[in-house]
Amino acid sequence: MMTKIIKPRVEQGPKHSLKQKLTPSKTKNSSENSALQLTSQMYFCLLIFQLLNLATLVIQLHLLYLLFATFALALQFIVHLNIARKGALAPKLSPSIKSYITPKILPSWLILLLAISGSVAIAVAGQTLGLLLSMMHLLCFAYSLKMFEIPRRKDLYQLVVLGIFVATSSLIFIQSIYFSLAVIVLVFGNLMILLNLFAPTMAVLAQAKLVAKLGLYSVPLAVALFVGFPKLSPFWQVPSVESAKVGLSDSVKIGDIAQLALSDELAFRVSFQNSNPKHAQLYWRAMVLDDFDGITWRQIRRDETQNSQSSQSAQSSYGSATLEHANSSADIELRGTGLSYQVIAEPSFQSWLFALDFATSEQGNIGQRDDFALFYRGIISQTLSYQVTSYPEAKMSATLSDASRALNLLLSTDNNPKLLAKGQQLRQQYPDDRQLINQVLTEFNEENYYYTLQPPRLNNHSLDQFYFDTRAGFCEHYASSFTYLMRAAGIPARMVVGYLGGEFNLSGNYLSVYQRNAHAWSEVWLPSSGWQRIDPTAAVDPERVERGFSTSLMQEYDDLSSELFSLQALRAMWWYKQVKMQIDAIDYQWTRWVIGYTGQKQSRVMAQLLASLKQGKNILYFLLILAGAALLFYGYKVVKGKAKGKAEDKIKALYLKTLKLMAQHQLVKARSMTAQQFADVIATARPELSANFCAISNGFAQLSYQNFADDINQQERDKQLIKLQLSYRQLRWQLWLAKLSIG
Repeated sequence: MMTKIIKPRVEQGPKHSLKQKLTPSKTKNSSENSALQLTSQMYFCLLIFQLLNLATLVIQLHLLYLLFATFALALQFIVHLNIARKGALAPKLSPSIKSYITPKILPSWLILLLAISGSVAIAVAGQTLGLLLSMMHLLCFAYSLKMFEIPRRKDLYQLVVLGIFVATSSLIFIQSIYFSLAVIVLVFGNLMILLNLFAPTMAVLAQAKLVAKLGLYSVPLAVALFVGFPKLSPFWQVPSVESAKVGLSDSVKIGDIAQLALSDELAFRVSFQNSNPKHAQLYWRAMVLDDFDGITWRQIRRDETQNSQSSQSAQSSYGSATLEHANSSADIELRGTGLSYQVIAEPSFQSWLFALDFATSEQGNIGQRDDFALFYRGIISQTLSYQVTSYPEAKMSATLSDASRALNLLLSTDNNPKLLAKGQQLRQQYPDDRQLINQVLTEFNEENYYYTLQPPRLNNHSLDQFYFDTRAGFCEHYASSFTYLMRAAGIPARMVVGYLGGEFNLSGNYLSVYQRNAHAWSEVWLPSSGWQRIDPTAAVDPERVERGFSTSLMQEYDDLSSELFSLQALRAMWWYKQVKMQIDAIDYQWTRWVIGYTGQKQSRVMAQLLASLKQGKNILYFLLILAGAALLFYGYKVVKGKAKGKAEDKIKALYLKTLKLMAQHQLVKARSMTAQQFADVIATARPELSANFCAISNGFAQLSYQNFADDINQQERDKQLIKLQLSYRQLRWQLWLAKLSIG
């Protein structure tokens, strides 16, 4: 590869003696203390990468900071653009070598004032943002201000390192494989900026190869730290912002779930250990809503009845979700074979989890309410992986306490008097609970009730109006009216919300459950049977339960989702479905094995590894593998070193030969000078010699300091040596002509 020749800038000013020119100044030539000069391309790269680094956190950043960061970037871009335009008027110099000191865009006192006021504002907003987001804003704010002050090399180092921290901190919030790869590429780009500062003549492709090589060298250490370094809990907590909450809510009005059913957002993914259950068995319990005021169903908060306990202690008192606790509980009778599976829940900024009935989990951070719903002891602000074993045939609450019976029979008679009278009438006609339940389901099935995503609007969310007049609704309409009827008839009942079904990914052998799979059903308590699931939707639209959305419902879903720029036609194509399935499968495996590598899994892996190493035979195999890898690496380096050694030695010898030639003509290089500094002196003292001497000097600098020889093959290295030898002959000829006063 041809060496890029750099012509140093010729300084204007009074003439000095040759001896003064060849003696470097300790103050001016100090790389750390001298003013930093960068090309316009470098400044624009810094601005572009600052924009990209901040873009990784744009969802988490406050609007006021985003406005400030945008203004700061725009201001600096305009200033550097004007400088670049003025520099373009200099025809003698190439744009790539027009470097200048960072302009003073803002005075120091204003930067200090902005730093103090911004820090105070972040501290004031800390109660709303929380500790983590406050630290993120402080980091990004410092990053934006630092761009205004980069007078020294160390300031540029700090700026780039800040950018890397900003980019990688976004992985706290998003951990998908594709976003992670994008962040890795962005980090490599930031590192290339530093490399360009040390090796400005190195080609971009060579810089990319060198950064990639260094990255590959770090992979073994990163893997070892990931597998073996203890996974400590963070000392921050992502705030539970109401606007950030997604998915189901702990309060449901008529029509809420129908709106959620239009969302394609992923809720969670499941991988079953053995065979996959049928669609009709996939009722994912999230919450039990047993408090109804006539309009809204809510999850009763037991901690409100405990005056002396805090919410956190009340929640932790719900009990463990372990199998041992279930076996010792009087409310649970485990029967049948357990169904084991792994759930990977997406961030919902809420605490409830998803599982099939009846669920147990051995993880300490998972608890179980007394209504048999699982919950996470915290806020799900990141992708959460947990292992569950469910017992579908278990009997839940064979006996019902008086308090629970009263709660699940409680009615509000003001809003739905007709439905209340209907329930009392059914009780008079059907003394047997099961017959009464079957009668209500039969009416849903045989009369003109419709299952739709666009139910008519109800006055004050009236169940009477739905049941007797409109007769068109979504799952929560039927579950709510059915539960109300059961309570009116004297049968303890409650509404359960969660998800129904999901989509199996055949490539990854897992189930994806989306927000559109949100569902509501009822539970009734029957003597000697306990809580029994009753889904009125199955009576109205059996296909919804058996296979998912029916054909008519899917058409309705497509019509509601279709807009001017809708992708429904693309999503319906076979090839799009196949590609999406493969991409989702890759992301799932990443989430399962990397993101899902929790501290509990790490403890198991390390325990198994230590147990294996305790056996002498396994230790011997391990040492042999390490020794073999070390020998292979050493052999590779030896062979590679011999292959390039000859050319490197010749380039070094040629440079020393050139210095000797220059010394013969009173151009002596001081020992404290670097190769680039001596080239600058030659360009100033003897500009006619600069082109050939700089070619040789740059070749030597690439070899000695930039490790450029590692990134080109032997053939290119030989070509470079030939060109440098030609430059030496031309330089020697120029000096000879000058000595004879001919040139």
